[in-house]
Amino acid sequence: MGEIWLTGLLSSCRGLAIPLSLIVEIIIAVIGVLPSFFITAANIAVFGIWWGVAISVAGESLGAVAAFILYRRGLDRMAGRQGGFGTSLKIKMEKFSDAAEGRAFLLVLAFRLLPYMPSGAVTLGAAGSRMRLWAFVLSSTLGKIPALAVEAATVTLVMKLPLKSFLAVAAIAILVWILIEFLKSRRKHAE
Repeated sequence: MGEIWLTGLLSSCRGLAIPLSLIVEIIIAVIGVLPSFFITAANIAVFGIWWGVAISVAGESLGAVAAFILYRRGLDRMAGRQGGFGTSLKIKMEKFSDAAEGRAFLLVLAFRLLPYMPSGAVTLGAAGSRMRLWAFVLSSTLGKIPALAVEAATVTLVMKLPLKSFLAVAAIAILVWILIEFLKSRRKHAE
């Protein structure tokens, strides 16, 4: 539903469509828990597959930078507070920052390669490390390109499916997920 509204908005604001798309991507990245697939779908619908993916990559990169900076400032401020939570957070951040920068780079790259991975969690983890901003931007962007390609392919396929086929695929995916969760819980209870 969100992509339909956003597609209409971007189509009606042709002169401002790219900046508007980038702003939405930045807001989504800073919030950290909202999925970005609907903006990718809107970008593809409005700008076509190649420009839509390119704009999505740019938006997600800018959003990751903004989120990284804000998260790092927030974590530093929270860790500086006295009391149980502030002290606990400071200890955890010091442990996290002990990771070598090269390892942090590879971790961010690996997590960004996974499509539909919560970006906020990856960015928060990187912000809590001693990773430099340029290293985060490079690893985050390099990892996001293949993930966005998979996301774009999925979005393009879904946009071409008739509604009944889409609902059937969604129902099967939900049933498979429920079955996997059921089997996990049975195995856990059996141990």
